[in-house]
Amino acid sequence: MRTLNRIILFIAFILMVACEKDNAPDPYSDVTVSMDANSSSDVYYSVAGGAVNTVNRTDWDIAFSTPTMSATVLINEGAGVELYCVGDTNAWESVDENAIASLLPRYNDKTGWTTGAFNRNSNPLDPFNFGWGHYNMSDHNVYGDSIYVIKLTNGAYKKFFYRERTGATATHYLSWANLDGSETVNTTVVATSYVGTRNFIHYSLVNQEIVEAEPLKDQWDLLFTRFVIQIPAGPGVIMNYPVMGVLSNAGVIVAKVTGVLPANAKDTDAAGGYSDHADAIGYDWKVSDPVTHEISLVDSVSYFVQSVEGKKYQLYFTNYSGSTAGTVSFKVKTVE
Repeated sequence: MRTLNRIILFIAFILMVACEKDNAPDPYSDVTVSMDANSSSDVYYSVAGGAVNTVNRTDWDIAFSTPTMSATVLINEGAGVELYCVGDTNAWESVDENAIASLLPRYNDKTGWTTGAFNRNSNPLDPFNFGWGHYNMSDHNVYGDSIYVIKLTNGAYKKFFYRERTGATATHYLSWANLDGSETVNTTVVATSYVGTRNFIHYSLVNQEIVEAEPLKDQWDLLFTRFVIQIPAGPGVIMNYPVMGVLSNAGVIVAKVTGVLPANAKDTDAAGGYSDHADAIGYDWKVSDPVTHEISLVDSVSYFVQSVEGKKYQLYFTNYSGSTAGTVSFKVKTVE
């Protein structure tokens, strides 16, 4: 009888512990980020505080880095902007509708924030070459040496000359026109007030205005956006393909853990450790069925994110509604 009582007590204890585990609070918070209908907006997100800024993706065409010792220029590839380098400054008069027929478009480097589409033709052996122009040691300005054709967010093609960037004031001198040379625009973009507070200041060539897309650089960690990747489209054929993905802010590091359930994962499980690549989260946490085009999430993948504030978090995705609804859901918790 005494043995039976002990067994009953033991079973009751096990059930009580199991119930306590079932009732334990979930350490993760549920988050849904809305990129608006048709995923038409970019969302700058703070892991600690939530969405910081949401901007219509078609509001801007190009973006200039703000640090005075930089000359990075991005294009808004997620909104369909394309860039083609057609030659040096002598090519301005000869540009026409056939200028890009045999050229491939240039896109931003997604692994970081220092090489935009305009910087793709830089000479790695020349530290003063920024692709679109050359640094002058005498006055610390960068002077343009290349002519481009750029497809804007409204679908129009323009020939484009980034004439100069002044190092001291972060002032940009730009010229563009229709491919036949008509409707020439010469403008100056003064970004002095943004130096030190933002990584980039965005600009609309369509509306000829500065767009404050990026929040203050110490207020956001992740950018939910669209960008272009290259995928194989047949033997020897590569296709540029737009995807929805997540880029991390400069200074944010990310460790990707695969093959481990998120609840059991630790940042030390990340095969490559922490990465400072902007596309460390990227787009491949989801896959699209090539036949049905249904989107599913990759199993047992989570990310450890060290924010701009230096705090660590773990997140993993729980749903992506697709581009039409434009919502991304994930769970996140603080990591001690």
